[in-house]
Amino acid sequence: MLCTLAVPVAAQASSPPVYTLKIVEGETTLPENPIVYTSGEVNPHAPIAVSIVRGGIVVAKTPPSSNGSAGMSLVPQAGDLVRLESPVGTVIESVTYDGLPSIDPTVCAGSTNFSGQNTLGMTVKGHAVALAVQIEKYGSSIQQSSFQHAQVTMLSGTTFGGSFLTQLALGQTVTAEESLETQLAYGVVFNYISETARPVAGCPPVVPPPPPPPPPALQGTIMKLPHVTILTLLKTGLRDLVTINQPGSVTQDLYLEDGTLPALAATSKHKHHRKPPPALLLARGATAASGAGTVTVSLKLTSKGRAKLRSARNLRAVLVTTLRTSSGAKLNLARRVISLHR
Repeated sequence: MLCTLAVPVAAQASSPPVYTLKIVEGETTLPENPIVYTSGEVNPHAPIAVSIVRGGIVVAKTPPSSNGSAGMSLVPQAGDLVRLESPVGTVIESVTYDGLPSIDPTVCAGSTNFSGQNTLGMTVKGHAVALAVQIEKYGSSIQQSSFQHAQVTMLSGTTFGGSFLTQLALGQTVTAEESLETQLAYGVVFNYISETARPVAGCPPVVPPPPPPPPPALQGTIMKLPHVTILTLLKTGLRDLVTINQPGSVTQDLYLEDGTLPALAATSKHKHHRKPPPALLLARGATAASGAGTVTVSLKLTSKGRAKLRSARNLRAVLVTTLRTSSGAKLNLARRVISLHR
């Protein structure tokens, strides 16, 4: 978050100054060469200083500088106020540091991903590089290789995303940088840059999503059966209501109670010397349930059932109701005995 506190009168000159405040934290594959610092610059050169304020108290400040740049090997904590002063004592701009940008763990070895979190409204860019210390006759230097820029293709709110052209590898350092240029009064320009870096690590294990919870036990009920006669069955068939607690199908079979019912519906415990013939199927109906609720089942007479009812004056029938789901679950509801009269 930026807030302008003052603009020096000198900014009204023909060449307004450009101020830059930069915060860099994190680490590279060369821990002996730390990159943590907070710095400020002004061009054209002028006296400058940078301070870190925490809870209204200045906890760190660069020594006054007259050559246009000042820095310290400290970085603010999230929530600290970082001030750029020029000249010393005149605050040009202050920034509340939020610890961003950050780099997602999925930016890892073997991946081309580049993503993370950023401050709202900031421009984001990044790169990856392999660093090595080169020992020389009078000292050492840091050599770079395998440098590549990140292609930022998504910047939405407080997240960014993109990719590298080639896969990242262990031994590289990946960096994300966010920046914002602000036009102050009298043409003065203030640039804010925040940068974070870390060594490329192995990719985190892929955790599969938890399996969906098992469906509830299949349940259902037959609502109160309507009064029906033999003549009604012959004319319109039978319609009744059945509840089911999940998507599935409902099938109903109306059998004449004069023979062996299907095994799942049979309840007789008597032993017979001669096996009775299968029960005559009088009517059948089926319907689908798109979800939990109550469905209407319409039973239509079979040809044999119609012939039987035409000559009958009284008979008893058994209603067998079967519920099924797409997963293969099956439930037979308690059978109902219906006495039919003409």
